Amino acid sequence: MSSYVIWKFKVVRNACALKQLAGFDAINQLFHGVPLEVIFPRGVAFHMNPDYPTDLTLTDNLRNVHSCMVVSSRLAKVLQARNLTKLEYLPVAIIDHKGKVASDDYFILNPIELVDCIDRKKSVFKESAIKPGEISLCEKLVLDESCIPPDRQLFRLKGYAALAVVAQNVADELSAADFTGLRWLPTGGNPMK
Repeated sequence: MSSYVIWKFKVVRNACALKQLAGFDAINQLFHGVPLEVIFPRGVAFHMNPDYPTDLTLTDNLRNVHSCMVVSSRLAKVLQARNLTKLEYLPVAIIDHKGKVASDDYFILNPIELVDCIDRKKSVFKESAIKPGEISLCEKLVLDESCIPPDRQLFRLKGYAALAVVAQNVADELSAADFTGLRWLPTGGNPMK
């Protein structure tokens, strides 16, 4: 059994889904493992998806089209108390369907330094034709945990940075704290479930 799980969104009835991010044009930089805290501008905001006009509930982990980890300050505080290494907390506001601030108390989690730990012999995937070394589709994700630095408890994967991985003990603590909008997928299976 793996010591790591995949960070996912849990569907919550009437929970808002986020669409566009305004005020920061380099959204793809969040998936390169680069530090952004110094250059991240003030006033960055996610807008609620207009396709779901009655979904207004703010959960602790918000679903969004960019696959960012958008978390409440309550969830961010628990993670900050754990002193997780190589993790930035970038402040964002959430804008409702009427263009008003629903909350200015959210953060994008930005794990820096991607971890090269995908076991490419045991995993089942299709490599990108455009970006060699990058995974475009994965049916089975297996990690080589010996390649994960012991101090890394929340990180993105080199070669498949759309996924964030968290240590099982951290996931267990967050689950016990009843945070909303969070679910975990085991590694070793299909990460897109």
